[in-house]
Amino acid sequence: DDRELFERLRTWRAETARAAAVPAYVVFPDSTLAAIAQQRPATTNELFAISGVGAKKLESYGDAVLAVVAPGTDD
Repeated sequence: DDRELFERLRTWRAETARAAAVPAYVVFPDSTLAAIAQQRPATTNELFAISGVGAKKLESYGDAVLAVVAPGTDD
């Protein structure tokens, strides 16, 4: 379910933002999280193809995002 994955991504983003002492939208805006939840990327190349995921964010957060997405890919 995209909504469930979106909520898991929001929880991850909140924790990540809190640890970095930045607003959540600096990590990723909701629109990017929604696209990730809908497309369910399995590789860094697939994640990089999503609007809002640039090279810096891919380097900083890519592995963590893919780890959040992975449990939901067997739906």
